[in-house]
Amino acid sequence: MTIDREKYLDAGEVKQFRTVTEAHSIVDLRKGRIKGPLTWMLVDLALSTGLRVSELVALKIQDIDLKRGSMKVVRLKRKKKKTETMSIGTDLIEHLCEYLEWDDRTKGPLFVGQRGPLTYRGLQQMWKAAVAAAGLPDEISIHSARHTLAVHLLKKTSNLRQVQKQLGHASPATTANMYADISFEDMQNGVTGIYD
Repeated sequence: MTIDREKYLDAGEVKQFRTVTEAHSIVDLRKGRIKGPLTWMLVDLALSTGLRVSELVALKIQDIDLKRGSMKVVRLKRKKKKTETMSIGTDLIEHLCEYLEWDDRTKGPLFVGQRGPLTYRGLQQMWKAAVAAAGLPDEISIHSARHTLAVHLLKKTSNLRQVQKQLGHASPATTANMYADISFEDMQNGVTGIYD
């Protein structure tokens, strides 16, 4: 089994999504609106970590350790909640520092809108609006960010165990069944110019 091409973003789409969302954030910051910075944090965090929507909703400011470059994530494994620590990259650490400085809170949910903490549905709606604003296909869901990270991380590192740990899969078989096959881009590159 391989992940459908419709379910993840290629490198160009990731760049487009990030660029457009960050630009909207800058405009909204200048105008004193919170939607842009919240959306940019959601998009960057989802694409950088591969967290599930439920994990993003549950994320609290105090779960993030900027000095160590890590965050604690509550994951559901075999129907039991388990807290795991995951590593985060320097670009995301920098963005989180800026976001938390702008937000000016030291604890509580990471994603808070004008009416309080954002819900599962609220994050999904915010994501869908960002996808539309970036001109990307409608089927790109927050879960697509998870698939995107997995595909690109595996391609970059060739380390299936690292992808498993990042995604929080209980079994390496789950990760292997989903991502260890050849990517769509690799198939395209393989057949392009085959008879030249």
